[in-house]
Amino acid sequence: MTHTLATDLFREIVSRPSEQIDLAQAALLIALDEYPALSISSYLEHLDLLAAEVAKGLPFCVAERPMEAVEALNRQLFEVEGFKGNQEEYYEPRNSFLNDVIDRRTGIPITLSLLYMEVSRRIGLKVDGVGMPGHFIVKCRHAGLEIFIDPFERGEILLEEGCRRKLIQLHGEKFQFDPSYLNAVDHRQILNRMLLNLKGIYWSRQNYAKALGVIEKRLLISPGAATEIRDRGFAHYRLNRFSSAIADWSRYLQLRPHASDASEVTRNLKIASQALAFRN
Repeated sequence: MTHTLATDLFREIVSRPSEQIDLAQAALLIALDEYPALSISSYLEHLDLLAAEVAKGLPFCVAERPMEAVEALNRQLFEVEGFKGNQEEYYEPRNSFLNDVIDRRTGIPITLSLLYMEVSRRIGLKVDGVGMPGHFIVKCRHAGLEIFIDPFERGEILLEEGCRRKLIQLHGEKFQFDPSYLNAVDHRQILNRMLLNLKGIYWSRQNYAKALGVIEKRLLISPGAATEIRDRGFAHYRLNRFSSAIADWSRYLQLRPHASDASEVTRNLKIASQALAFRN
């Protein structure tokens, strides 16, 4: 594993029970490798200030009147501050870094949802993340109902049927909706999904050095994730780190000896071994 300050700090924070993980802090640690001089405390203070602005207009118990709190939160974040979904540059890596989302006032569904959750928490409003297939939103409870909020769409309010329509619009008429898609996800799952998005962006750009750093963090959350070990081997191979590639691919085949791609990985393992022998 490549050791950086960001990786070491991230290891410490994700070793905690999921509910004790500070999402904002962990998200900023994901950005620290990209921005080594990043002041995490400054961005945490910025979230505190956003929450303080919302709280000014809430002269009541937020837990007793959650929808009014949501309306105030939506007003501050999307009308006053101008946060919005980045439709034009959806696959821009900066959309996955919380500091950039705060600075640029734009991001993808999961980072905007994380921002929403963190400001909500600071005003005493319980909001959970919802990792729907292909889209991320948040939800809170009111009068026995689950109310869903889409921060990517400037705080659009939805019920279950609205979520179903949104997924059908995203995936097509044949999409089979399941109510379990609206279950809350924990902090560790949110971070894993953030990292998966970022990995996909770097992988598509063949930026294997940056993808490797993301994979390392995903493996800190899920150490036995076989596909991540396989992909780390591929990244190592592309970076001419043949010994590391051999170790990862050998481990993958131990974990998944009957995987559908086992023969392909075996071929790659032989190629890496020959390359290493030729170098030596």
